[in-house]
Amino acid sequence: MRSRLVRGWCVVILLSGGLATGSAAHAQLKVRYPIVDYREFEIEHFSDITFDKPNSGKTNNQKYTTEYGYGPLPFWFFELGNELQAPNGENITYDATEIENYFQLTPTGKYWGDLTMFAEYEHTAHKADPKSFTFGPLAQAEFGEIAGFGALHTLNLLFTKTVGNNSTDATQLNIAWQSRLLIDPLLAPGFEYYSQINQILNPGKSAEQQHRIGPVLIGLRNFAPYGQIKYEIGYLFGLTTATPRGTVRWRFEYEIPF
Repeated sequence: MRSRLVRGWCVVILLSGGLATGSAAHAQLKVRYPIVDYREFEIEHFSDITFDKPNSGKTNNQKYTTEYGYGPLPFWFFELGNELQAPNGENITYDATEIENYFQLTPTGKYWGDLTMFAEYEHTAHKADPKSFTFGPLAQAEFGEIAGFGALHTLNLLFTKTVGNNSTDATQLNIAWQSRLLIDPLLAPGFEYYSQINQILNPGKSAEQQHRIGPVLIGLRNFAPYGQIKYEIGYLFGLTTATPRGTVRWRFEYEIPF
């Protein structure tokens, strides 16, 4: 029953992406993890701010997202979020409402890695902006060792298509990679890489794409039976002229089982 349901949802997701038309969208700087937390409620906030030359148009771009999620089934996690943003020189405004689904395809820890299908619909607040569908796999595996500590690696490959006003036929590819050392639950150092290619069938020059890389600190504090708090904070260096020179990102999450 579970396998049939998962396959059915995957078909719906793929068809939605294939039939939609799209244009470029600003990708979220967030690594999504493939593990579904069954019967757990989560409140999550993540943000990023860019830094560059004063008149470049790439500095002080701000994005703030808050999401509320719950895992009603062992393989399904659902989130509802709202996004605020402030482009360079503008005030913070409400930008979009998000509906996200995680469908875990492999039992946690049973195989060499864990795999989940992610699907999101984003409804923009401004009528002139296109709506978007984002879908793709999330994978995670533990392998390798540095200084006696294990390493956990997470990969997101997400495709975005847009519909509605001012949409085009482009398909955007967003890649997120995170590797962390499992030193201690409270403090796990690592690095992250983010890539945004606005048209995968016509990617253009690498200088026109957005690529970022940088260090990150990740931690978790357990307050059982009152839940746990997770945090992430990182700094990303721009690797191309189209990318801001620097980006600070952070993420805080509170989780409690029900």
